[in-house]
Amino acid sequence: MEIEDQVIIENEDIIIQENSTILFGLAGVGLIGPIIANTIIEQVSDMEQLGFITSEDLPPIAVFYDGVLRHPFRLFYSQKHNIIVGICEVPFQSSSAYNGLSKALCKWALSETVRAKEIVIFQGIPKKGEIDEFPVYYAAEHDKIESLESLGIKKLKKGIIVGPEATFLNQALTNKLQAYALFTPVSQYPTPEGAAAIIETLNDLYNLEVDTNHLIEEGKKIKKKMLELAEKAQEYQRKQLGEAKRKGYDRYFQ
Repeated sequence: MEIEDQVIIENEDIIIQENSTILFGLAGVGLIGPIIANTIIEQVSDMEQLGFITSEDLPPIAVFYDGVLRHPFRLFYSQKHNIIVGICEVPFQSSSAYNGLSKALCKWALSETVRAKEIVIFQGIPKKGEIDEFPVYYAAEHDKIESLESLGIKKLKKGIIVGPEATFLNQALTNKLQAYALFTPVSQYPTPEGAAAIIETLNDLYNLEVDTNHLIEEGKKIKKKMLELAEKAQEYQRKQLGEAKRKGYDRYFQ
């Protein structure tokens, strides 16, 4: 039996105010989406779980926190800030799977019980080597540009957004929902400092007051660990090169 892409509301007692903002934290490079969403969910005091999203394209992966099983794609709501947070820690099995999912979510966002105002997505800009600064950039519709630039956020003049984030933005534009994207540099491994930079921007935009110090410290630990691994890899290569020279070879290729 085929599972339809749809939003399942578990807590019918929650009343969503009109003109809410929907933040989507999706699994992508640097994992900034889930890190941002999880941090906001944990720290906004009145954040409650609304429900979850079903899809036959969800991968065969189970998610749990502190031993408690969670649905892979969950929805939360803060009445104080009028913000809905969607979080999905695992990528779907194919990129086209997000088409049906984004349609279902936009349909729900425009329904009489939600009547959302805007959708926000986050995407990392892959960078090689060590990243010391995490500026935040935006791509937005004309109506949003002034408020973003008033906070000192720089615009990306030209580019292409790919992956699930693109399908959400395209569906929002098609359905006349306001939409914008926030970007920051990320590494190929989890980049909590990048997530922290975007959260600080969201703090300014929506008065969230989410603390990001622990993310910056976590980023330092990850960098230290990656540096240790790189040093071990270099040491291994030096040993291999030394052995190759002892055997009479001029070069060692890996």
